[in-house]
Amino acid sequence: MALKERLEKLKRLNEQNREPDWEAYKEIWKKAIQDIQYTIMDNWFVEYQEKGLMSFDVVPTKRIEPYIGEYLTTILEITLVQNRYLVLEPISGVTSEYDGKLEFYMRGNIYKKVSILRKIINKSTHEWIIAKSYDSKDHVKLDKTQLEKLIDEWLQ
Repeated sequence: MALKERLEKLKRLNEQNREPDWEAYKEIWKKAIQDIQYTIMDNWFVEYQEKGLMSFDVVPTKRIEPYIGEYLTTILEITLVQNRYLVLEPISGVTSEYDGKLEFYMRGNIYKKVSILRKIINKSTHEWIIAKSYDSKDHVKLDKTQLEKLIDEWLQ
């Protein structure tokens, strides 16, 4: 192997092992949180809000994480009739297996809680997963139908 080829190979290996750009990742994470919150409020559940069956509050909060540092984000609180509350709360932008974690729970009932995990598909695409447990058999893709089904289950 010629010196030039060896140096080019070392350069490629070095670029592959570079530390991620945590500032850029933090901005992507914050936007992903905002996008899922507005998808829930403005697309999936707007009809419930228009009928007075639920209302939404976006509550600012500050998070501090080891890799991405300090940032401002929001918690989505969904108020249902009879003063029942659902909360979508950002927990971590980086987990061991996923690219972000939210908790979705019914306030006041520790048994009614799931993790909502963000999985990056490629540089411009990700998906959200509802995880009722660590077992991947209990994971489903987050969409309007699955979220409605979960809330209906919790209200029984």
